[in-house]
Amino acid sequence: MVKRSPFEIDVSDLLGRDVPSRPVVVEAVVDWRLEMSRILADPPLVAELSVAPVPGGILVRGEVCYAVEHTCRRCLAEFADDGCDPVTGLFEVNPGEDVYPIEGTIIDLEPFLRDETLLGLPLLPVCSETCEGLVSTAETDLNTDPPGEPDDAGSPFAVLRDLLPPGD
Repeated sequence: MVKRSPFEIDVSDLLGRDVPSRPVVVEAVVDWRLEMSRILADPPLVAELSVAPVPGGILVRGEVCYAVEHTCRRCLAEFADDGCDPVTGLFEVNPGEDVYPIEGTIIDLEPFLRDETLLGLPLLPVCSETCEGLVSTAETDLNTDPPGEPDDAGSPFAVLRDLLPPGD
């Protein structure tokens, strides 16, 4: 017997029948990422779902929980977070737009869960609302370095400062 992916579930007991929904739990290590976020392998992603027959297909609803590591868009520090997102998706034998396919009697939840999980992540994560970020000069972090005069030594515009009247 071929071992299937933990995301593949058999829905032969639901297809074309008027039966109640049944619970499904998916636990898997994933390698999903956006530019500034990635789902961590430990702990694994867990999806607690309910699969139910609907005319022409299967409706999947539930919640997916995961650990994620972000890179702050302001200070570039990495920070971890936990997430839980509600998910709802439709699977059909003859899928159209915004519908996932049923392959025989198997549905593959991976594309559905990947789409829903990544759509729930922030595009531009911030480590905290008080994060000051970095400034344009190298090796300066507004979160840890004291404020002061900018270092103009490397700036091509430093000579223009001498053209301003004193106090400006």
